[in-house]
Amino acid sequence: MIIFPYLNRSRMIMPLYDFECPKCGHAFEALLKMNEDFAKLPCPKCNASGLRKLVTPFRTNAWSTFLDRMERRISPEKFK
Repeated sequence: MIIFPYLNRSRMIMPLYDFECPKCGHAFEALLKMNEDFAKLPCPKCNASGLRKLVTPFRTNAWSTFLDRMERRISPEKFK
């Protein structure tokens, strides 16, 4: 298990697991194995257990890249 301090979403490409401590409210990220249980994972700030797993958004720039390519084909003068 690897614990990362909670970072600004704009800097993160794809965080693995986000957690929040119900006791102190500290949010952090942890890299866990697929079959590793997070129930015993302690909060790095207050050492409490019973963390809440947050929904992690998946972000990709594939759609943006596709649209840019199509725009270049349709209006190449915009990209000169």
